[in-house]
Amino acid sequence: MPRVIRWGGKLGLLAAVAAVAIPVASAGAATGAPTLQLNGPKKPALLDKVTAAGTLPGATSGDQLTITVEASGRTVEKKQVTPGADGKFSFPFVIDACCNYAVTATSGGQSSGAERFSVTVPRHLRKGPIARLYNESLVAQGYHLGHMSAHFGLGSRLATLAFRKVNNMARNYSYQPVIFRKLLMGRGAFRPRYHTGHHVEVDISRQVMALVDGDKVVATFHVSTGKPSTPTVRGTYHFYRKDPGYNSEGMYYSVYFIRGYATHGYNPVPMHEAASHGCVRNPIPFSVYIYNWINLGDAIHIYE
Repeated sequence: MPRVIRWGGKLGLLAAVAAVAIPVASAGAATGAPTLQLNGPKKPALLDKVTAAGTLPGATSGDQLTITVEASGRTVEKKQVTPGADGKFSFPFVIDACCNYAVTATSGGQSSGAERFSVTVPRHLRKGPIARLYNESLVAQGYHLGHMSAHFGLGSRLATLAFRKVNNMARNYSYQPVIFRKLLMGRGAFRPRYHTGHHVEVDISRQVMALVDGDKVVATFHVSTGKPSTPTVRGTYHFYRKDPGYNSEGMYYSVYFIRGYATHGYNPVPMHEAASHGCVRNPIPFSVYIYNWINLGDAIHIYE
């Protein structure tokens, strides 16, 4: 029973009761910033598994925290985690980006501070999971390689050449670590000039062709356009005819956009120069895919 302090009748009694009332803690009120540590290999590498683990002090039912994983300033994972009754939490993730990682845990505006580490890419690419990651990274940036594999095969080499051309690098089929780093950082994709409709773009200056759906680059290829004496026409045209298989000129799966100008498979497709009689040559392993993707009536934009 509360002690009565006589400050003037009933008002004094109410004041005394209020003075000794015990506040009830609100739900979800953690008492401090989360702690965080990373569990995994001492020197993490690509495709290693790392677990972000720690404790949220004073955690109660309903509390949550956010784990954010950044790689070179780009958020690659962001997950809300509910700690256990003891306040402990964990979040596993796989290293599949590059290069400088920072991992934080935040709750109620309080942060653990960042745990940091760095990863490198291999100097040489061999078959296996890392080669598959390289191929997946090419596809993620819009480079077509045909069938996915864990090898640096023909499709990988053709896609690498297309990447090199788009990014104004030396024109060859060779893997270089700088390419892998860019891919894992989400960089190096072809940027379309046109942003509406199901269309094709050919950049004569870089000798590449892209299949574009609206703003999305679906596939990018290395090509060879008309040599100086028989240049490819510039401008915007629309596909009007398809011829499957080979014709008498050795053109393979041809799609025509004006008169006798077409994009078609051909051997060879030189990596260094424009060499055709005016058509847009594409690599034969990808010709059927290109042929099937293009619809009659689609636009083709050809520019330098």
